[in-house]
Amino acid sequence: MVVLAASICTKAGKAIVSRQVFFHHSPKLIGSNDQHTFVETDSVRYVYQPLEELFMVLITNKQSNILQDIDTLHLFARVVSEYCRSIDERELIDVFDEVVSMGYRESINLAQIRTITEMDSHDERIQAEIEKNKEKEAKDELKRKTRMMEMQKREMAKRGMSGFGGGSGFGSGSSGSYGGFKQPSSYTQTRPRLQCSLRGTVFLARNNAGQPQRSAGIKGMQLGKKGKTDAMVEAIKVDEGIKDIPVATSIARPVAASTLPAVRQESVHIFIEEKVSVRVSRDGGLDNMEIKGKMELRTTDPSKAHLRVSLKSVDEGVTQFTMHPNIDKKLFPPVLALRDPSRPFPTNQSVGILKWRMQTKDESLIPLSINCWPSPSGSGSCDVNIEYELLSTKLELRDVVINIPYAGSGDPIVHSAEGNPYEVDRHKKVLTWSIPIIDSSNSTGVLEFSVNDEDVGAFFPIRLSFASTKSYCDVEVADVSGVDGTGVAYSQEIVLSTEDYSVV
Repeated sequence: MVVLAASICTKAGKAIVSRQVFFHHSPKLIGSNDQHTFVETDSVRYVYQPLEELFMVLITNKQSNILQDIDTLHLFARVVSEYCRSIDERELIDVFDEVVSMGYRESINLAQIRTITEMDSHDERIQAEIEKNKEKEAKDELKRKTRMMEMQKREMAKRGMSGFGGGSGFGSGSSGSYGGFKQPSSYTQTRPRLQCSLRGTVFLARNNAGQPQRSAGIKGMQLGKKGKTDAMVEAIKVDEGIKDIPVATSIARPVAASTLPAVRQESVHIFIEEKVSVRVSRDGGLDNMEIKGKMELRTTDPSKAHLRVSLKSVDEGVTQFTMHPNIDKKLFPPVLALRDPSRPFPTNQSVGILKWRMQTKDESLIPLSINCWPSPSGSGSCDVNIEYELLSTKLELRDVVINIPYAGSGDPIVHSAEGNPYEVDRHKKVLTWSIPIIDSSNSTGVLEFSVNDEDVGAFFPIRLSFASTKSYCDVEVADVSGVDGTGVAYSQEIVLSTEDYSVV
């Protein structure tokens, strides 16, 4: 296919941004009731897509493949929706050039475009710094001229003169301005988002000569606002099978219960939740470990509200248990039942019946140990080994995420991740290592990478997150029955997750 032009235009045919040549009569060919997305003339084909009050238009030759044309149009629409919120028109044209070069579609997708646009340019930084300095110098010069005019004005007021006009010589002939300089409000007025310019073969919309700039109260191109554009982008994602790229964060995210296998709930459902907090020293030794747990009961059938919950073996030596005031303490352990057997449990609401807490400084009791071994090379780089080991082999940890900060100007080079996925967040300088599952068959693993920095303290704190369907304190329901001893069908859901798990 050959792309003659790629443009963003209004319904009236006025181009906002256009690469190559744009024909102003193309929107006139679009009927108000047309359902198709292309129009053909004797020589070219217009392929278009609405963007709120605008159109994304491609002009191709009639010999090109219409399916390829539509695919290219969708990519342009995604590019516009992705970048119009954060870059100006010149950078948007550069992104267009990544999609189409010399009239031909490049073999590229949106993820590759993101990677290209995020690349750092030394020359670009220098140019931006030069422009910033020029703007600062102009503002300083404006302030100096303003102070001079204010001093001149006060001096003339002392002499009994009313203004700057007439034969004062200073500022003569400069009607509506101060001494030939525009007022500060005009000077510092910001340019529109899509400024009018003409560079090379890039055509940009130009206001009529002599017309004032659009006031700040008038809305311009707004592709970033919520509404039709977001719905259109989501529809494109579904059609093209595009998935959102997760963004890495600098701290361990708590894993939601939704990541664990779903549990089919019976009319009597028991929910057990534990939160683990661990703080380990980088030099070895456990600063503190705390497990907080709770058990909630929910029944939706009033005929099954007179219950007795029996637990499996409970270790009261290490774990401290606290029961609801209405629970009969004489029966615990292992039975949880109301002190008044004639009273039912509340229906259609979750009722907390048991809480527990375990605290220790015994390093051998932590669920998952993390060892960081940085080795400076002496030549400005550092080799790092991150090793994990599952110490509590009774657990099966899912969706394990290990976040390692790093220093240096470049990205870390990962030599080995044992087949597990990893991500590099350049902005937050965090390397995220993800392990889908850690159990007794996969109890150890090593991540090897290197960075261009020898600061061994930059790799801390390391933060972890994971989830499990097994209770660390072995709190588990053995049986549920009525007060008369008859068995009651029940379901049980156990969620163990991290609250704050770090190596400092």
